[in-house]
Amino acid sequence: MPHCVIEIANQLSSSVTPDQLLRCVFDAHVKSGLFDTDHIKVRCTGYDHHISGTGSDRFIHATSHIKVGRTAEQKQQLSNLIVQGLIDLGITSASMSAQVVDLAPSYVTFTD
Repeated sequence: MPHCVIEIANQLSSSVTPDQLLRCVFDAHVKSGLFDTDHIKVRCTGYDHHISGTGSDRFIHATSHIKVGRTAEQKQQLSNLIVQGLIDLGITSASMSAQVVDLAPSYVTFTD
């Protein structure tokens, strides 16, 4: 744990690669000190079709799904680290955001 999903407008593909995003968000999770490195999972998916009330078609949003038990301050710290890492990539004219959410108690995992 955690499972982090990065969503990106495909219009940003000339500004940043999926590998850069994956590494950036992975490193933010490591830097937080909240997780065992071997348990961090990060995925990235791009969108061709989306609407934003701001009129901007350039966005990156990361959602980190974590097990219950972290404090609000720890979650805020992780969100801040993710967004700062995205800012440090030097992407311009884009909305960048992150949220950290607790997994539902019904979450089940199996690894073979």
